Amino acid sequence: MNKKFPFKNISIIGAGKTGISCAKYFSSRGYPVLLSDISDDKKIYEYLPKNVEVELGGHSEKILQSDLIIPCPDVSPGISVLRKAAEKNISILTDIEIFYLLARYKLIIAITGTNGKTTTTSMVGEILKNAGKKTAVCGNIGSPVMDYAPTSDEETYIVMEVSSYQLDYIRDFTPDIAAVLNITPDHLKRHKTMENYAFTKMKILVNQTGNNLCVINKDDELCRKIAEECNSAVRYFSLKENRLKIPLKIPGPHNMENALASIEISKAAGILESVIYDTLRDFPGVEHRLEFVREIKGVKYINDSKGTNVSSTEVAIKSFENPVILILGGRDKGSPYTPLIPLIKSKVKMIIAIGEAKNKIFSELKDSAPVILLENVDQAVEKAKNISIPGDIVLLSPACSSFDQFKNYEERGKCFKNIVNKLKV
Repeated sequence: MNKKFPFKNISIIGAGKTGISCAKYFSSRGYPVLLSDISDDKKIYEYLPKNVEVELGGHSEKILQSDLIIPCPDVSPGISVLRKAAEKNISILTDIEIFYLLARYKLIIAITGTNGKTTTTSMVGEILKNAGKKTAVCGNIGSPVMDYAPTSDEETYIVMEVSSYQLDYIRDFTPDIAAVLNITPDHLKRHKTMENYAFTKMKILVNQTGNNLCVINKDDELCRKIAEECNSAVRYFSLKENRLKIPLKIPGPHNMENALASIEISKAAGILESVIYDTLRDFPGVEHRLEFVREIKGVKYINDSKGTNVSSTEVAIKSFENPVILILGGRDKGSPYTPLIPLIKSKVKMIIAIGEAKNKIFSELKDSAPVILLENVDQAVEKAKNISIPGDIVLLSPACSSFDQFKNYEERGKCFKNIVNKLKV
């Protein structure tokens, strides 16, 4: 038994990708595993080994009989069973902490921030692969980290996209290289205040020492404050002070920031500049982030389903010079939409608001541009097609989570792309 991992009975809360990954890992090693989910979808049994005990439709106090509870990233720390577990001093750890304790690796590179995580993580992953390194890109992007725990070794570079949700229960987790890209309002329904949100992001650095490195956005005030408190060596990137030396295939100043962060991270990992710049020059972008879908009669359709908060949508709008028909909406995350008003007035000709948040969007943005209220993505695309003219940009950048109508932003983005690709010319 690993001295850092003295647990015998494991409960997992949440039957998403992370929960299934953890259940498979521990059940294959003989641990008693209970997987609990609030849904009653029996399809979950198709993805699990038979020796995993499953409870559906809610979380019973049987969870409290475990000595380790693993909450999936989308499980709120405020739910009753986790509060009771904390009162009983039952250990609660997330998947990234468990990977850190159990897996083998050359380096862990952990990247967080409100926006840009997926693109930056993908950039760094491609750079390392092109440098000939054995690389696993995982976490909040692609496969869960525990998928790689059985196969990673002392030569594997682990590149993690890390969300604030995964940082809630950090104990010993210490990435060799950590990056904080930016901190702007997001997930306030969960974290309640910006102070709490920023504190959670800071946990990515909390265990680092002088032997580790953090890469920090010098242009972000909250990031600079975090850097002042960390114990590791600090390496800054700044779009204001250092322009990118190469052209990128993907648009927008935010992608220049992502590239600058990737350069500093990759240099810290010992990668040659020539490999770094060659990779970034050819980097095609990531799915669901300012992803070009199709052009129909001079109108370009752009999938930015990963724009799940206001600051991300702000970045997306800034990326285009042509008039924008903006599709907003989904499940509200607690932040106001009013910061978008100046950009909307200058760049957006029409807002199409959908989903649970549509009435709030209308209330806050109706004076900045005309707002059409519809129910779903299908209706929004059809309306955008009917009102657009050559030169327009139809941009899905919801500034909301997808959970009112979809499982995740990926499903929402694929729905948008399917609808657009079926439009008749």
